[in-house]
Amino acid sequence: TDKAWLHGADPNEIYKVVAKGVLDKGMPPWEGILKNNEIENVVSFIISIKGTHPTGGKPPQGNEVPNYF
Repeated sequence: TDKAWLHGADPNEIYKVVAKGVLDKGMPPWEGILKNNEIENVVSFIISIKGTHPTGGKPPQGNEVPNYF
């Protein structure tokens, strides 16, 4: 929800992370479980919560992407 991203902030990069997972970070791949349109919905949700800074969240991790989306 902040401007720091570990695996890219572009919608295509987010899609790839959701679909393929990041096993070394504990995230499983969702392709094969979710349909393509469901993965697209997850990506849309991730994009929709940018800048919301919910309470109890982690401090920023990764590289700051100043003008993402």
